[in-house]
Amino acid sequence: MDLIRPKAIEPGMTLGVVSPSSAIEADDLEKGLTPFYQRGYKIVLGEYALARRGYLAGTDEQRARDLMAMFAREDVDAVLCSRGGYGAARLIPYLDPAVFRNHPKLLIGYSDITVLHLWLLRHVGLVGLYAPMPITMTRHIPDHAMEVFWRALEVPEPLGELPPWDAPYRTIVPGEAQGRLTGGCLCLVADSIGTPYEIDTRDAIVVLEDVDEPPYRLDAMLNHLALAGKWAVCRGIAFSEDTRWEQHVKEGEPTLTPDEVLDDYFGTLPQPSMAGFPFGHITDPLTLPYGVLAELDTERGKLTILESATVRR
Repeated sequence: MDLIRPKAIEPGMTLGVVSPSSAIEADDLEKGLTPFYQRGYKIVLGEYALARRGYLAGTDEQRARDLMAMFAREDVDAVLCSRGGYGAARLIPYLDPAVFRNHPKLLIGYSDITVLHLWLLRHVGLVGLYAPMPITMTRHIPDHAMEVFWRALEVPEPLGELPPWDAPYRTIVPGEAQGRLTGGCLCLVADSIGTPYEIDTRDAIVVLEDVDEPPYRLDAMLNHLALAGKWAVCRGIAFSEDTRWEQHVKEGEPTLTPDEVLDDYFGTLPQPSMAGFPFGHITDPLTLPYGVLAELDTERGKLTILESATVRR
């Protein structure tokens, strides 16, 4: 499927805010939107952006309707997800690919939003941004990560070499590879198998991260994807972190470390692979575009984005 690159945005334009997954508190949303207001963006909230049904932001139909309505609105220039959590996969039966194909816009979000990015890539060919959201911006994000974020939204040029700072990393298998970028939050990527949004890793650079997963769960998810043949056909793998995994292992409990698990699955592959690539549920997360051509150098710990995610207006 040919890629559809949405238009870049700039201060003064309007962001439509939706909550496709978990509910968000009004105070958290307002605080998390502050950087966008300060940048000069206008904000419109989806009808159900602050809705709550248990742990979800409204019913599945309401959340899906909000998402499609924001894409269809002529006065909205890009769509910003308020947070992740859980629930995006429940929207899939209610989404119409034609709405997104006829009104291509940037979708901005990460974590549970992995589901929507993978679905849009497979069914529409729409490039989206795995990027910080308002819930992320309720805490401080370092300037070097925010600089990449704003460039991804506003500059219709390739992001180039990432990270633009010296981040600690670990080479698992040394080498270089080119491929189209895909991946996201590991638990959602693993859950995609057998669904309408199943990840396509053929000839791809796969970027992965997760949070709050004990090592045995990390093991199970990587094994699931291995048995599904997803590692055998990719070009390269960049893993970030399994953030806060230590909190889920009791003192004295026998365990493998995440590094040992990664080595078990990626260390014997011919494809270049690394750990510690900075994106996802970390302090200074990179913004990454789905579907564009990228080059991974695991000896240097760098990913070079070779194509623009957006086009000029």
